[in-house]
Amino acid sequence: MQSCLLVGSMEQDFKPEAVRHADQEHPKESAGLVVNGSYFRCRNIAADAENTFVINPVDYARAMLAGAIQAVVHSHPQGTPVSDCDRKACSQTKLPWYVYSVPDKQWLTIDP
Repeated sequence: MQSCLLVGSMEQDFKPEAVRHADQEHPKESAGLVVNGSYFRCRNIAADAENTFVINPVDYARAMLAGAIQAVVHSHPQGTPVSDCDRKACSQTKLPWYVYSVPDKQWLTIDP
């Protein structure tokens, strides 16, 4: 796995808010974006929100209007590793992805 493309200070800035969001959404997956170095909460509209995520298109559009989307963030409430689906979607977005494993309290990074 390659190192993240985001600058170190920005990478740290969004994480506490993303963790709070993950804890609040548990047992569902939380979803968000990094916009201009800050965490931007999004609604997960997936039919099976405990096992997958789909960012609400309205939230994505609002994030685009707020600034540069730099990364995709979501949680894994069950602590599962990065999935093949995550890797493929990351490649399609051409953005770094951060996955927060809730039970392990660990961050996983996927680069496109």
